Formats: sequence, structure tokens, C-alpha cells
Amino acid sequence: MKNNAQRQEIDAWFEKEAPRLVEDVKKLIAIKSVRGEPVPGMPYGEGPAAALNAAAAVLSSYGFTVHNFENRVITADLNDREPALGILAHLDVVAAGEGWTTDPFTPSVRDGKIFGRGAADDKGPAVAALFALRAARDLAPALAKGCRLILGSAEETGHDDLAHYRRQYNLPPNVFTPDASYPIVNTEKGRLVLSFSAAWDRDENLPRVVSVTGGTTPNIVPHKAEAVVFGLPLDTVTALCADISNRIGAPITAEQQPGGVCITVHGKAAHAMAPEEGTNAQTALLWLLSALPLPDSLSFTSIKALNRLFPHGDTRGESLGIAASDALSGPLTLNFGCLALDETGLCANFDCRMPEEASGGAAENGARCALEKAGFAVTDAVRTAYHHTPSDGAFVKTLLRIYEDYTGNKGACLAFGGSTYVHDVDGGVAFGCAFPGVDNRLHAHDEFVDIDDLIQSAKMFTQAILDLCKAP
Repeated sequence: MKNNAQRQEIDAWFEKEAPRLVEDVKKLIAIKSVRGEPVPGMPYGEGPAAALNAAAAVLSSYGFTVHNFENRVITADLNDREPALGILAHLDVVAAGEGWTTDPFTPSVRDGKIFGRGAADDKGPAVAALFALRAARDLAPALAKGCRLILGSAEETGHDDLAHYRRQYNLPPNVFTPDASYPIVNTEKGRLVLSFSAAWDRDENLPRVVSVTGGTTPNIVPHKAEAVVFGLPLDTVTALCADISNRIGAPITAEQQPGGVCITVHGKAAHAMAPEEGTNAQTALLWLLSALPLPDSLSFTSIKALNRLFPHGDTRGESLGIAASDALSGPLTLNFGCLALDETGLCANFDCRMPEEASGGAAENGARCALEKAGFAVTDAVRTAYHHTPSDGAFVKTLLRIYEDYTGNKGACLAFGGSTYVHDVDGGVAFGCAFPGVDNRLHAHDEFVDIDDLIQSAKMFTQAILDLCKAP
């Protein structure tokens, strides 16, 4: 490394401060900062506001002046100079879900890791950035330029916190977020969440499907799905459950209940950016229901149409007719995320991550056509544009050099199926915090961050501040 003395100073600073960093991460994890109903002065509910205020208290305790923007965003500056660098992280989290070994909002430390919802996404990285600001201030108090830490509270639900802030203030010329993976994510696929529905008259004929309950959020692979069927013997349903369970490698059970049989599929949750890493309980359930000996009805026709358009294991949109791929960002991915069906209709949605060409409308148009042809009505479409920052700029090159210096690994720019906090920021990139080969279980149960990895990230963030905020 060019400046071994500076590196040694950074190492020594974090060796002393590491215990405080861990404790501050735990303070934030303990706050259930899932977006809730707005209340006066808290536009995203009490939890996200509490997380912002807890982070503000931590920053204040270290001598930083904190600005709170209507309990949407807080900021803290390195010094009184114009910021040349912005570090953008978020304190809101997705719902905990099921399957946790310990309480998701009671942080625990085991085997050198911090467990809890938000440990890796994005409270741990946010604290790493906060400590980098502290370290840079202590080690280089005379930096010629400033750095601004920006902490938001609605990243998981659409980034309207950041949009609100940006209507009042410009972001620094260089911005990174520790909201993804190393080395650098400079390309993010476009996103489409398409909602659709169908309606029919109640049909009392037997046998019939009475209800289907699947996923509740489009950006997570449904890990559980249930259906209630009236008018079929338990043995008939159980035999089919066993067959399809063997095919998908996930448990499916059937239990008698008053009036019918309850079928439950247990899959595996995963982020919608990589649906192939999960087991979609919802699509497995549709496969099973489509194979039941049921008479024709509008309800059953819709179930079979869903199974045809979103067959189990198809995470590329091939059956929907929207598969696409390019060399830079890879293939389109699709997660059939939400489904609720009763005896008079259904509502559902899917989450699609798209390469550049499909982001221009091709995927949406194709999906609309397929759904409408199958008898569904499209009710809503939420779109996020494709994002790309060139890899040959000085900002990106500086971050890659730092990554290589600190890890000894080759730096490279990556494409990403997720939507990071800089998705709408021109020139923004994601820098960390997940290291190659590490599955931090984002949006799943037992989410964790490795303490040594987090401290390594904090050191690299410190170096980034020192290198990007020094005099030319």
C-alpha cells in the first residue's frame, strides 16, 4: 500500500474502537424499524423514526452535529467544508418473517457475528460508515474537503425519504452506499412490479379451492403458502402432496379441518434479485392445486393459468414470454411474490429485475399481453429505471484501488439485480458491505454480519474519505 503509516494508524484506531462499533450496531438492531402507518411527525411510522433518532444520539455522543429532515433522513458532516463525498445508508428494515433461531430484534453475537434483522442490511454498514467518519476526523482533522453521512429510513419501501431530501439539497458529487456487495456494483437492473387481479361469482360446487394465501411482499420469494380445499378426501390430497414434495425437495403437508383440507407448503425465502436461490412455496402450491381432480370453474381456470404463466422453477420469465439477457447485467429474473385468492377472486403481483433492453418497456408490454390473454386485469405497475455508472471514472477507480489494497483481491465492477440506495443517483455506486462468497441472509431469517468483515469495511470507508477529501 502506498501509505503504510496511514494504514497502520487506521488499523490502530479501529483496534481500539471496535467494541464500541459492535455495541452501536446492536443498539440499532434492537429497534424494529419496519415501515408502519404514518403518525404526526413520523411519516414512515414510529420504528423508522426511532432508528433515525437513535443514530442521531450516537452521532451526537461522538461530537457530530446532526440535522434531521422531518424524520425521513438525518445527516452529519465530517467538517465545515463543502462535501466532496457522500456516504448513503439506511436504517429501515424489512419485516422479520419466520424461522429465526433467536429474536430478530434482540441482537446476539455468536461465532464472531452479529445476528439480527438489519445487521447486514443496512444498520451494520451504516455504523461502519459512521465510524469511518469518526476515524477520518480523528486521523486527518485538516482535510481540505468534506464528507457527508446521509442516513435514511425508507429505502426498503421506495426511496421516498431520499427523494424528499434531494428536493431541498443536492447530493455531493461522489456518492457510494454500503448497501450491496464488493468490489463495486455500478450496474443495477431495472425493476418492474406488476399487480393484477381477476374476479368471479361464488361457486358452491364441490370439490373446489376455497382460498389460497401466498407471499405478502413482491421482493421476497414466498417461503410459505397455504390453500384450503373443500370436497376432496384427505388421502387424495396427501398422496399428491408427497409426490410434489419429492419433486421440489420441500415439505408439503395436508391436514383435515372442518369442511375441508388445509394444504401447507414450506419453501425457502430469498431476495427477489436472485429468486433461483429460494424455493417458491407459492408456485409449488399452484402446481399442486392445478393437479387436483377439480371440476372446471373460473376459479380453477385462474389457478391453472397462474401455474402456466408462473410455473415452479421458472425464475427467468420464460413462460410469461419476457425472458431477456445481456452481457453487462445478465438475465432477467422474476419472482412471483404475492397471491391472495378467495371464492370471488384473486389479486397478485410479481417482481421482475431486467437488463437494459427489457427495462425500456419490452418486459412490461409482454407481461401485460400474457396476463390479459389469460383473463387477468393489470391493476398497477411500479417501475424503477436501469442504472449504470461507467467504470472508468476517477471515483470508481479510487474505490477499486482501496478494495484491492485492503483485501489483496482483484477489484472489478459488478451488475446487480437488486436496487441499492444509489439507484436513482447519477454517478453513484455501491461499495460493500457483503464480501464475495458470504451470504449474509439479507431479507431472510438469521441475518448476520461478520464483525471482522464489518471492521474491514469501516477501514476501507475511512480510506475512501481520506483519499477523496484531500486537497487535489
